[in-house]
Amino acid sequence: MQGGIPTLRNMKGTTMQFKTLLLTAAMAAALPAQAALTHDPADILDPNVVDFDAYDGFETTGPEMVAPGVVFTGDTGSMLGAYIADLGTNGLWGAGNRFAAGDFIGELRFTFTEGLTRGAGAVVNHYELGDLLPFSVVVSAYGENNQIIETHTLRVDTAQDSLNEGLFVGIVRPSADIRSIAFKGNYVVVDDFTFTTPVPEPETYAMMLAGLGLIGLMARRRKAK
Repeated sequence: MQGGIPTLRNMKGTTMQFKTLLLTAAMAAALPAQAALTHDPADILDPNVVDFDAYDGFETTGPEMVAPGVVFTGDTGSMLGAYIADLGTNGLWGAGNRFAAGDFIGELRFTFTEGLTRGAGAVVNHYELGDLLPFSVVVSAYGENNQIIETHTLRVDTAQDSLNEGLFVGIVRPSADIRSIAFKGNYVVVDDFTFTTPVPEPETYAMMLAGLGLIGLMARRRKAK
């Protein structure tokens, strides 16, 4: 700027910056909105569901593979295929429905062993005594190095005469960086564990490509003979 009058060079720079801002805003608007904490199972894309019906009162701390590439671990007193749980003023779980259950202040964790996922969640509830003792449940997502990358504390409130009712609680990330997800609370119960198909890690892709290359080489050698 010379004498208070914008130079052509400065005007061009301002125009370029303005166009860049417009382009950035348009790209951001075109991207799908990402929910950190979600209560809608439809936000878990490409879903896989574990309903725990394959278990019958199996008390275990794990590790136990509950689905291909998904390993369960829990605190002492955890159970897969639990068939009855008294949740105090939050009602009752059971009556033909099987689920995963924790003990007092117990954790139920699900780890993805074949890659990282961008979304996971479950129908959750916990023991409560109304407003006298309003306990909460904590859902936490862990990254590659077992560090917490996201955590949420919330109260689930269902009717005292309810049966198998709860709240879907899930975490959705902008990219696949979830190694495990955990649910912790007072006698926490979890059903219909839902997760997006994990993405294989780069080294897994490299091994797959190397394997395909080796197969191709062997096929060429057989043809040469």
